Amino acid sequence: MQILTGIISMNMRLTLLGKIILRTRIMALTKKLKVGVIGLGHWGPNIIRSLSVNRRCSVQAVCDIRETTFHNIETLVSPECRKTLLSREVIESPDIDAVVIATTPSTHFELVKQALHAGKHIFCEKPLTLDPKKDQELCDLAKTSNLKLVVGYTFLFNNSVRKLKELIDNGRMGQLYYLTATRTHMGLVREDASVVWDLAPHDVAIMNYLLDSVPERVSAVGGQPLGLDVPDVAFINLFYPNKILAQIHVSWVDSNKERLVCVIGSKARAVFNDLDNLEPVRLFEKGIGVSSHVQPDYGEFKFLLRDGDIISPKIQQQEPLKMILDSFVRVVLEEGDNMTDGNFARNVSSAIVAAQKSIENFGAPQKVEP
Repeated sequence: MQILTGIISMNMRLTLLGKIILRTRIMALTKKLKVGVIGLGHWGPNIIRSLSVNRRCSVQAVCDIRETTFHNIETLVSPECRKTLLSREVIESPDIDAVVIATTPSTHFELVKQALHAGKHIFCEKPLTLDPKKDQELCDLAKTSNLKLVVGYTFLFNNSVRKLKELIDNGRMGQLYYLTATRTHMGLVREDASVVWDLAPHDVAIMNYLLDSVPERVSAVGGQPLGLDVPDVAFINLFYPNKILAQIHVSWVDSNKERLVCVIGSKARAVFNDLDNLEPVRLFEKGIGVSSHVQPDYGEFKFLLRDGDIISPKIQQQEPLKMILDSFVRVVLEEGDNMTDGNFARNVSSAIVAAQKSIENFGAPQKVEP
């Protein structure tokens, strides 16, 4: 304790970088991450619930512009947890190591920037910002400040998505041909972003993760049947390296709620149905490939059909939100692997920006800027 007290007494005399290093050493000694949460809307209470069961962190303060939201988290935080209407009180608090930002996307850039300048590690809900250039600015700031920046692409921590990745990497799919994703429902219509920014980032993140790459071009069309200023339905085509195609359909106006990701290869087709709790992943060992030998019958020239079993692999059910927040704590305390860092988020945003531009240009393909 004497060593810890001595370290703390030096705090006021250090530069910002020195304070960050100091805070890191304190965390290493205490093995506890002190967190402040900004935003108690749709995701905020769920984030606090997941953090509250992690023994390696404690929620020190919560913030929202609406005082009425505080009652939603009363049973999730300790009586000592501070509640404030001012984000700067969380960001500038010397008692807080990391800030979770779960506000509307248009506010992310300024809040993340302020928190990084204050020497805080960051967990930010997706998307990081609505501009890849601003994403890059935050990436650079986090790097130069020796701070961790994690973005909430929770599907990368979904065991069903990880099973798809395993099937691809193990060669069970054969040569990959294309991927499709459908993410539709009726409502939750957002006022601060289009359906493209609201829903498509999930599937772009999944596809980038599965393919270990980013799309080179994007072509998209969108519609506004609700009369909004932004699309509430869109069809997005992505062109990945190695001639792999992908298509995403997102909608706020479809009465049939779907959450599907399909991977089609020469040996098999794999389907992830996020609404199926019993068999979320199914592998269809059927495919069509190209023969390297010329067939005597012209009707069979070059093409080989494969037929096999339909398999439902066992998937261990775990909450992706809890898994990504547990990972965030490890990233900060143990220098763990950061799968959804600012660079990953920037690549996703770059594809979404290209999709938006393509919609504005009636489907003309747009290059994805690095």
